[in-house]
Amino acid sequence: MLGPARRQRAITAVALLLALLGVLVALLDWREVQRVAAEASWQWSPLTLVFTAASYIFLSYSYALINRSFGIRLGRRELLAIGFVSSAMIASVGGLAGHSLRVLLMVRRGQAAGDIMAPSLFHSYLESLAFFALIPAGLVYLLLTQPLSHNVAVGVGAGTALLGGAFALTAVVFFWGPVRRVALRLVRTVCRLAARRDIGPSLEDFDATLRRGLGEVRNRPGLLALPLWLILADRLARVAVVWLCFEALGSDVGPAVAMTGFAIGVALGVMSLAPGGLGVQEGSMVGVFHLLGVPLEEAVLAALLFRVAYYSVPFGLSLAFYRGLLRRGRTAPA
Repeated sequence: MLGPARRQRAITAVALLLALLGVLVALLDWREVQRVAAEASWQWSPLTLVFTAASYIFLSYSYALINRSFGIRLGRRELLAIGFVSSAMIASVGGLAGHSLRVLLMVRRGQAAGDIMAPSLFHSYLESLAFFALIPAGLVYLLLTQPLSHNVAVGVGAGTALLGGAFALTAVVFFWGPVRRVALRLVRTVCRLAARRDIGPSLEDFDATLRRGLGEVRNRPGLLALPLWLILADRLARVAVVWLCFEALGSDVGPAVAMTGFAIGVALGVMSLAPGGLGVQEGSMVGVFHLLGVPLEEAVLAALLFRVAYYSVPFGLSLAFYRGLLRRGRTAPA
């Protein structure tokens, strides 16, 4: 049974998806859709899966390296498998589900929950850093190449400022101890009032692990070099998947256009309440691509192909890994 919060999110996702489908049915020229699909160069499709695999490998390996630098001593192969399964969950369903899965799988291997969350959240922070770097470039390209209305320009600028503020706040909480301790006390109080449960010990473990990991990073800055490069390579591989989806459809779309639609579409999907940005991300990407001169039918098919290649296929594969990880795990002692 789904809890009330998950049920509400599922209903929201379905409603958004149905709304998107309704808009597409009303706007699309289905004869043009059939023509584009019939003339597509589907031999490009395997390449989308190759770059998708590369993206998840980069992401999983960076996750394993961050965990090792934070003192998690699981084997690298297990960390890679957990990183892949949880990353596929985060991409398709949302961050809360993915981080919860990491906790479940690693607690079964004798790791403390507080120790697990620190490297997981820090890895997500580094991911956000690499992703946030793409957004200004995409927005500048959009503003320089397209005459946007005042309201659209203000909305785009406000969204960027909101993401920048959230990113800056996260940086302060991570790297400034006094602020982090205040934030953790606030989380402890909220959980005690809302759930009637004291998570103080887990938060203390989290803070200790984060301090230890950040201390290692400060003493040996080179520890972050490879994870950062891997995360950047992951982002570039995702943009390549978007571009290859257009190539498969025979669309003449440049890498800058692919990056702009990807960055803005994913950003709006992350800010939405829909799991994995379902519906919101596709609608945003289609709107940006169409604004940049891509025919509507091609933009829609490319966005849907990207959803299948980058989200659905890895999520399906991750289920097989998940069963194996559960079988190999062991329940941690109380």
